[in-house]
Amino acid sequence: MNYLAHMFLSCRDESLLIGNFISDFISNKEKSQFNADIQKGIELHRQIDTFTDTHEQVYQANDLIRASQEKYTPVVTDIFFDHFLIKNWDFYTNIQLSEFTRQTYNLMNKYMEIYPDSLKSLVPLMINDDFLMSCKNEVRLRKTFQRVANRAKFPNHFNRAYDDLIQHYEGLERHFKVFFPELMQMTSNYCGCLKS
Repeated sequence: MNYLAHMFLSCRDESLLIGNFISDFISNKEKSQFNADIQKGIELHRQIDTFTDTHEQVYQANDLIRASQEKYTPVVTDIFFDHFLIKNWDFYTNIQLSEFTRQTYNLMNKYMEIYPDSLKSLVPLMINDDFLMSCKNEVRLRKTFQRVANRAKFPNHFNRAYDDLIQHYEGLERHFKVFFPELMQMTSNYCGCLKS
């Protein structure tokens, strides 16, 4: 899953959210530098990724675009699923999306001092770009895929990812709608995030 889903699945618990956020920016060795609650958020992030990567609905969504996206299929699907989370947000929670993003950005700023140096310089840029909404619409999605393409180490087809979304929109959304409640159920063992 992409950023918005990870933040949402932290269920408005500050330490879980911050740990979930920083997980991709730290090594296993660095994990021990943080308190137990933030470490739990780091572990939650990794469990979300494992659950997602091994779920049958995600496999089936990947199959829809694999011929086009090849090696980077799971990356593209993660971004698509954040788009569907934005579209269907009100079905999964009672908090307004704009309020959720505002609260999340405030928390990210609040914990700035604990971030690795490399992340401290990135966070203001991410917030200024409203990065949790990076999958909201065509303009934002194309920008996101261009950014990912610029970082990719291998040949890729991110330039046609949006077209893949349009071509397979109904099927991809259908797989998301089966998968996401099951992911919420899994994470509720950590923080009770069902319909809150």
